[in-house]
Amino acid sequence: MALGLNGKQGISLADAALQSMKERSITPSPENYAVWLAYHGSFPQQLRADMEMMIQAKRVIDDQVCDQVYITYFEDISIGSRMVKASGRIAAEMAGVRKDLQTAGLETRAYSKKLEFAKQELAKTDHAIITRDVVDGLVDATQEMANQSRHLEEKLAASDAEIEMLRGELERVRIEAATDPLTGLANRKEFEARMSDMFAASDRGGGPITLIMADIDLFKRVNDTFGHQTGDQVIKFVATVMERVKPDSGLVARLGGEEFALIAPMADRKAAIEIAENIRLAVESKRLVRRSSNEDLGKITVSLGVSQRRTGEKPQDLIERADAALYASKRNGRNQVSHDGAQGSKAA
Repeated sequence: MALGLNGKQGISLADAALQSMKERSITPSPENYAVWLAYHGSFPQQLRADMEMMIQAKRVIDDQVCDQVYITYFEDISIGSRMVKASGRIAAEMAGVRKDLQTAGLETRAYSKKLEFAKQELAKTDHAIITRDVVDGLVDATQEMANQSRHLEEKLAASDAEIEMLRGELERVRIEAATDPLTGLANRKEFEARMSDMFAASDRGGGPITLIMADIDLFKRVNDTFGHQTGDQVIKFVATVMERVKPDSGLVARLGGEEFALIAPMADRKAAIEIAENIRLAVESKRLVRRSSNEDLGKITVSLGVSQRRTGEKPQDLIERADAALYASKRNGRNQVSHDGAQGSKAA
């Protein structure tokens, strides 16, 4: 990120960014600093607009929110840069291989010409000295060709190893681009891409699709009481539970903060409600302990909403209905499963 500012203006922006983080008790990490520096510098403008909307709505802006803003506006830039670099290095390595092969081709043709010349010279004479000179020349040329071939093999082996390493780097970047860094689940962009793929498969006769939205209850209280590291521990726990109970063909994603989604293809509403209830019970039944002090965190609960895709429905429509069901669970007392606006099960 480059705001193109220096001197007093740059110092003023830096001070404003640090002050904003201090006011909100936000960890002064490089990523959070980048978010607030961009906010005060109004670059990109959409980041400024998004942050202003949250501020005006009096939404709590904490480390989790900043993390999501950073992923949205800056992580793709970093990932894209790494992909370009790795791809460029592969292209450069391949160009080097082609050049080496072209050189080897020229050397082979030169050797062939030497063989042809020797053949002609030997055919013209039976003189011992001339014959010996021709044979000596052939021995030298053959030795040189063997050395060049060995050198080429070594270079090709090294290039093959380098290209394989770079391909691995590209795969790691690809996975990183689709993964939430805290939980290892799919991130929002991967969730949206997989939703589109699953909807297309469903339209081709691939069966029903059901979406489960989940949100950790009173999560802000956990953060405020025990700190963000403990909050991260809770998020990871819920992610593990959802990943464990998802169907084989399903996908669990962290959409941001304490909100999760589970796509259940080939599952109808009844089956998805059962999955959601298993998630709710597994989270509720676990007593979490703060790692640093063994302090009991009390009971953690989640609210969930379930919705099955309707014929011809677009992904955003299904998301909105599942989200509405989730907030019905919140309104009706939390720690329960609702579906399509109807209240479901709740712990006694």
